Amino acid sequence: MILIDLQKAFDTIDHNILLNKLNFLGFSSSVVDWYRSYLTKRTFIVEINEKLSNPGDLKCGVPQGSILGPLLFLLYVNDMPQSVDCDLLLYADDSCLIFSDTNIEKIEKKLNKDFNSICDWLVDNKLSIHLGDDKTKCIVFGSKHKLKNIRELNIKHGVLKIKQHSKVSYLGCILDDNLSGESMANYALGKINGKLKFLYRKQQYLNYSLRRLLINALIQPHFDFACLAWYPNLNCNLKTRIQTIQNKCIRLCLNLGNRTHIGINMFKVINWLPTQKRFEQCLCTSIFKFFIGMAPTYISEMYFPVKQSLYTRRSLNKLCLPNKNTTRGIKTLSYIGPRIWNNLSIFLKSAPNINIFKHRLKDSFFENLTKKEENIYHYS
Repeated sequence: MILIDLQKAFDTIDHNILLNKLNFLGFSSSVVDWYRSYLTKRTFIVEINEKLSNPGDLKCGVPQGSILGPLLFLLYVNDMPQSVDCDLLLYADDSCLIFSDTNIEKIEKKLNKDFNSICDWLVDNKLSIHLGDDKTKCIVFGSKHKLKNIRELNIKHGVLKIKQHSKVSYLGCILDDNLSGESMANYALGKINGKLKFLYRKQQYLNYSLRRLLINALIQPHFDFACLAWYPNLNCNLKTRIQTIQNKCIRLCLNLGNRTHIGINMFKVINWLPTQKRFEQCLCTSIFKFFIGMAPTYISEMYFPVKQSLYTRRSLNKLCLPNKNTTRGIKTLSYIGPRIWNNLSIFLKSAPNINIFKHRLKDSFFENLTKKEENIYHYS
């Protein structure tokens, strides 16, 4: 993967090129004229040592902080994927080039070709890439064993070489080269610990409602953010640490002692699922969206519905379980997802909307966890 960083992306959009692209995309002349009026006759001034320059005409860029700004940028770079053969992921001005192969020489050759092709496209469209200060970087993903036995990538644009990293941050998620999720988990644990210590210091001023509200707002998002990308591959030690810190959040919220045992009843009181079940809920929700046509198109590359004859109800939908022979393989979403989804009841799968599905699934998880805890208690 090559992560591409653009310099002043929203400020360097050329108005004439943008308007021409709107024409080619099929916008009517009146709409194009409206956008021309929206973009032109804007001025700027520069302040230096408390002195202001004369107003200058803005001939490029879109208004910062506007609703239309990101939309116009997306229209501007809409044809960028046509300049490459590899997969190009675009999210506003964050883009990355991806190519997969077992041969490092082939990867290097392909990425070099397409990366330089993108650089040429950027020049033609009056955009510039940030090559210095480690802004544009590359990474090779693979197992620990394979990564030890391959050389470093040599990706160049002119005389400048793109530095290879062992971990990168993309859209707020830290990706390790072995896709273990360890860096993202440690980052989340650090954030949660810091905020939890702050709330503990202020707990005397907070009642139950405020504690629960603050934990939901400040801490819970760190458990959930991109969890489908990093949680499945975590080792047992990290999963235990994440569950332990969630238990601390429950103790704070319910004003319990530091060594109080956290049972399923306490999870029910606070209406939180344990971290493993919370991950499974997020995963099943994404599959539910897939079946009702609300999921992104790339999800269709991960899940394949079982072909059944003479069925019309969505509740009967099942997913093909792929053959996975390695430990890494059975930790992928394409395997975990169908395994969990296919075991859900028809009642859950036939929920009329996403919110009802989430609530039914949570109730089902709580019921199963309660039975499991009771069985352990009676057995012991």
